[in-house]
Amino acid sequence: MAEKSLRSDLIVRFLGAAAILLLLDAIACYYIAAYFANNVYDRWLVDSTRSLQQALRVVDGEAELDLPQVAQRIFRYDEVDHTYFRVTSDRRGFIAGDAFLPPPYVAAADGSVHLTTSAVRGEPTRLVSTRVALPNATDAVTLQVGDTMHKRAALTTDILFAMAAPQLGLLLIALASAWFGVTQGLRPLTALAAAIEARGQENLAPIPEANLPREARVLVTKINDLLARLQGSLVAQRRFLADAAHQLRTPLAAVLLYAERAERAADEASEAQAVHGLRAAVARAARLVNQLMALARTEPEAAPMRALESVDLVGLARGVGEEWIPRALEREIDFGFVAPEAPVVVAGNAGLLGELISNLIDNALRYCGPASRVTVSVEASPPSLNVEDDGPGIPVEEREKIFERFYRLTDNRAEGCGLGLSIVREIATLHHAVARVTAGREGRGARFTVQFPPPAHGTP
Repeated sequence: MAEKSLRSDLIVRFLGAAAILLLLDAIACYYIAAYFANNVYDRWLVDSTRSLQQALRVVDGEAELDLPQVAQRIFRYDEVDHTYFRVTSDRRGFIAGDAFLPPPYVAAADGSVHLTTSAVRGEPTRLVSTRVALPNATDAVTLQVGDTMHKRAALTTDILFAMAAPQLGLLLIALASAWFGVTQGLRPLTALAAAIEARGQENLAPIPEANLPREARVLVTKINDLLARLQGSLVAQRRFLADAAHQLRTPLAAVLLYAERAERAADEASEAQAVHGLRAAVARAARLVNQLMALARTEPEAAPMRALESVDLVGLARGVGEEWIPRALEREIDFGFVAPEAPVVVAGNAGLLGELISNLIDNALRYCGPASRVTVSVEASPPSLNVEDDGPGIPVEEREKIFERFYRLTDNRAEGCGLGLSIVREIATLHHAVARVTAGREGRGARFTVQFPPPAHGTP
């Protein structure tokens, strides 16, 4: 399939418009040529009726045509067309000429003329008629002169050919001007394409908009916006990779350390201790990798691929919470669930929302000591999910920082990689929800809330 060219498309569009204009111009030229050709010969017909009028005589009150046969032959002579005439009286009827002509137009006897086109003996014929009142005559006389239209058609054709040459010349000049104009008009886009092609793959600086036409500036503005977003995405990826490498260095170093201890263990007790530390380091590294993968799934680039559907927040929170009951019992934590009986429906992705709930519950269980209390609750108005604990709480000045990637409280001794709450906020943002943290009941512990927008009208 041939590549589509903007230049060719513009030229084709111009040719289409030019063809329509040429057709309209041809129609206009034809009518103009026909008008002038008819005007010339109509004047000749009018003059012929006046010549016949000069040949009329009044004898004993009756109008007579005093036109000898020789004069009639001279009057009718025409190398191309046939000329007809007829003289009639209102009272006596036909006087002279061609009786087969169509009836004339009846007008006032004031010498005014009437022009019409009719068929005479199968040929289109131009007819002129006039009705005059002669002095001393008892009635009015109607004069009618006709002429076939071959000379008119020939003159019309000659005028058309005379007009066609300059019209075609103007068309060729217009086509050349259009080609030159389109080429010059597209030159800024060509120069812009060359400038972009000459850039290196690492050059994401904005494209200069100076000396560009308005239409090209619109395109450059959109390209610069795309480059800015791409630059931001690359910066975020580099930062993410750097942070991930930094965070993975510690558990991997611990894996190597405990592996070496296990190899050099002098007795079974030392070996078992090294294996236990190795298992903990591997578990920490595995958790960090899982968190990194979960964070990657919440990136804006992956979000459009996930369709939103109606999700029952009560059923989802209950199902996810049941998976954490053994962990809560293991840590001797009072784990509760509070929700309305009716479903609380939000628009979301069940998989991502399940990840969000799991991270909130894991965060609460991880940072609470034994005999603590953790409660998961769902509210209907507005739709929201809450995870509350009575643990050590979070200082006010750090309540926003804990949602940043790899951020951990300075005085926190619990194991973690600092990604759980960042994942919570990313997922909440994808669902147009707001994630925040406040103090728990009576100022103790922490209460994490994810508030969702009201369901759209018609959501089941």
